[in-house]
Amino acid sequence: MKVLIIEDEAIAGRLLKSTIHAIDPDIEVVQILDSVEASVQYLQDAPPLDLIFLDIELGDGQTFEIFKYVRIEAPLIFVTAYQEHALKAFKLNSVDYLLKPVNKDELAAALLKYRRLHSDQQKAMAANIHAFLHRFKSGGEGYKDRFLARNGTRLISISTDEIAYFFTRDKMQYIKTLANTDFIVDKRLDDIEGEVDPRHFFRLNRQFIVKYAQIDKVQTWFNGKLKVQVKPVAYEEIIVSRLKSADFKKWLGGE
Repeated sequence: MKVLIIEDEAIAGRLLKSTIHAIDPDIEVVQILDSVEASVQYLQDAPPLDLIFLDIELGDGQTFEIFKYVRIEAPLIFVTAYQEHALKAFKLNSVDYLLKPVNKDELAAALLKYRRLHSDQQKAMAANIHAFLHRFKSGGEGYKDRFLARNGTRLISISTDEIAYFFTRDKMQYIKTLANTDFIVDKRLDDIEGEVDPRHFFRLNRQFIVKYAQIDKVQTWFNGKLKVQVKPVAYEEIIVSRLKSADFKKWLGGE
């Protein structure tokens, strides 16, 4: 079981790690991160995680900011000195909300709760995969074939046939059309990713979701990463992480 700790107080981080090991020596704490910035950088290319412990108030902001930049699938246990964030925490993939100083028995109970929920989640995941495959085989029914975008005060309905890719820049989300026009779309890329047909669109990184037909060139890059060139040309280099490269190659038709 691989666990990540996000905690900016070094003593608190070490204490949490030792308490976790005292409860279950088989749990591996892979990293202790102390800021929003470091967490975002780490989670972009992080190995699969089973559970994340998070303090809420960090030196450079609240951990809730992390979720604006990376998609986190792992269950969460919040460990904080503040009660007022509990509701917001439970709107995320939260298993439990522990107040500092952490009680060993409460921590053990939270880990037990995680294991019980995780078993149920595995069953639910299998059902979701089955539903996805059914929808995939049926021709993509249920995926959006148009998106509402805007240019100033003007609203435009854009067919996915006209979309080259989706991208984010300066905390805004855009549609790039085949005609090389940018339109603002009021949706997060995390939401768009689940709404487009995965046969035709792929999430390359946190900034880009690209249509297959608009991929111009794929090159090997440093440390197992890939560099992707698209049409129309993107505003910045598109780099696919080493971990995501394998899935991307399979999506392109590789083994």
